[in-house]
Amino acid sequence: MNKRTKKIILRIIVVFLSALVGVACYTVYDIYKRPTKIPSVDKLIDDKKKEKYKEEEEKPVEEPYFNDLPGIRQVYGNEDIVGKIEVPNLSINGLVVRAQDNSYYLNYSITKQYDLLGATFFDYRNTDLNHDQQINIYGHNTNKPEIAERLPLINLEAYVDKGMFDNYKDIYLSIDERKMHYEVIAVKIITDQDNEHMKVKFRDEADFLTHASKLLRNTLYKRDNIEITGNSRLIVLQICHYNPPETYLLVIGKEI
Repeated sequence: MNKRTKKIILRIIVVFLSALVGVACYTVYDIYKRPTKIPSVDKLIDDKKKEKYKEEEEKPVEEPYFNDLPGIRQVYGNEDIVGKIEVPNLSINGLVVRAQDNSYYLNYSITKQYDLLGATFFDYRNTDLNHDQQINIYGHNTNKPEIAERLPLINLEAYVDKGMFDNYKDIYLSIDERKMHYEVIAVKIITDQDNEHMKVKFRDEADFLTHASKLLRNTLYKRDNIEITGNSRLIVLQICHYNPPETYLLVIGKEI
């Protein structure tokens, strides 16, 4: 190959490379020259608002509490009616009375008529239901099917089944001031010798915590990772139990 031919080939290579570099540079310039699509601040704010409104729409609307207890007291002619207990999944929905002791409503109905089936009643020491740290409610039980439907709390026996305990957690208590929501945290079968649950007044937070620790011992079932603090509020529902005989069934809830 002569000298002249080499020069021609070299020029062709140089021209080709120059053209290639030029195309590459233009492509890079064109990419950076194009306006970047950045959403405006206003659009970002609008999107956040939409998300917030969507979350608010998805939240269930809580209806204000309507206290119908004054009217109920008038209908029954009984000022001892001070609450309503509801365990929705067990079809428990009834009135709760309070007397000057824990014996009167064992043998008297909600209309104050003598009745061996009694009524569902608060512990007489629960005189400040809006603030008491533990509220106790008592009711009769029976092993006679013919009178079972007259005893509102008898369905608590369902909690002896582990599946029921695992899945049905809600207890609602309505008083004059408000409606309280409890989660069932433990089920316990006791004898007359185990009466820790009968303590409803506490000196201070330490006393309450010691009590709660004892109350939640030797349970039939108990929720995992229960957190009881000095400000926790408990409810204890008690009925007689027949297996074993002469025992009591406690359903213990914590306000949520």
